[in-house]
Amino acid sequence: MFACMKKYLFALAALSLLFACTPESKPDNGGNNNNGGGNTQPTVVELTGIALTEHDITLEKGGNKVLEVKFTPEKATNKALTWVSSNTSIITVTDGVVVGVAPGSTEVIVKSGNLTDKCRVTVVISATSVSLDQTDLTLAPGETATLNATVLPEDSTDKVEWSSSDEAIATVKDGEVTAVAEGDAMITAKAGDKSATCSVKVESKMKAVDLGLSVKWATCNLGAAKPEDYGDYYAWGETEPKENYSWSTYKWCNGSSSTLTKYNTESSYGTVDNKTVLDQEDDVASVKLGGKWRMPTDAEWTELMTKCTWTWTTNYNGTGVSGRIVTAPNGNSIFLPAAGYRGGTGLDYAGSAGYYWSSSLYTGSPYRAWYVYFFSGGVSRFGYDRYRGQSVRPVSE
Repeated sequence: MFACMKKYLFALAALSLLFACTPESKPDNGGNNNNGGGNTQPTVVELTGIALTEHDITLEKGGNKVLEVKFTPEKATNKALTWVSSNTSIITVTDGVVVGVAPGSTEVIVKSGNLTDKCRVTVVISATSVSLDQTDLTLAPGETATLNATVLPEDSTDKVEWSSSDEAIATVKDGEVTAVAEGDAMITAKAGDKSATCSVKVESKMKAVDLGLSVKWATCNLGAAKPEDYGDYYAWGETEPKENYSWSTYKWCNGSSSTLTKYNTESSYGTVDNKTVLDQEDDVASVKLGGKWRMPTDAEWTELMTKCTWTWTTNYNGTGVSGRIVTAPNGNSIFLPAAGYRGGTGLDYAGSAGYYWSSSLYTGSPYRAWYVYFFSGGVSRFGYDRYRGQSVRPVSE
């Protein structure tokens, strides 16, 4: 009995030892373990898209910028990128770092396999200073002056932009300043974030004489530099002198006195608007001089005729110019030269008679306007065809 038990225990120990020395085996689970040795390979996540976070940048010459890329999906396995400059004379790029080489515009291209994206890169040289050759100007309405701007460095890519603080006083285009009306304005030349200014004062060279009347009268005809000069000639309601004065060239009709298009009170003469005094934009004295200057009304001419003394002279201040010296009760005076008038292309009665427009329509025959006429024998007021070129003597309030 004891011997049998001993054999049984020996056999049980041998069997236990056998199982302890045999490697553990794992189930196949469907055959998914293909590594042959049991080592699991990392999972591959395919890259499906790349996108730059910026698609349009500006660099200074010599400056740099790091471009960043967004990957789709973010956990993509392969994120290797290739960077290319479309024009290496303008920019270079290394691992997303873009460097400005010279002014211009080109593209950075980033690639990963067949995936690409682009960024437009503009290289500039910013202005460090702007200066003007003049910092103060005094002009008369209608006059022009040119300002020259200097931008540093000389190779700056910033262009000069011009502006006026008040275009009702002065305008500017490409540095050319045009005086519009009396007042003060500031002209600014700006390049990038740098600027320079010029103060512009617009004042009329036309001087006003106080005759003690309801308005002050100018010392010269419109377009004249001194009292004895004839000045320019204007059709009524037009603002520029011209070569030919006739109905065919008159602004406010369609070729004849019966086709008026503005300033008309009777349908038989064209379009009726019942305007009897020139609008400011058609008043040549207002347009040319600005401020408070304008053409006198018929009533203001009548006041000048009835309250002042008109003396004929053939040698005003020794100049040999004929005309009328108009003297007010307060002793002040103005001189009206006998400048004649223009009809067609000719000049008639210069030196012997003066023809001066008012701003008032001759309503009895609206193709005419009131004017003052004088010669050595007298002074009168009449209504005549609006197309004729006559003198203008401005007044101010």
